[in-house]
Amino acid sequence: MTVLAFGTLGFVTVFAYIAARATEKLKEDPSHKRSTLCARSNHWAKAQKQG
Repeated sequence: MTVLAFGTLGFVTVFAYIAARATEKLKEDPSHKRSTLCARSNHWAKAQKQG
């Protein structure tokens, strides 16, 4: 039972690490299309300059 618990915990930890790395990679990719609500989007930058 303990092996199953630690195995599950290990799997979840590795999965979370991989998901976090993928998210960071997308955040740093300048060609990735962003939502207009994103603070780094072109729309947001234009709105900040106008206001």
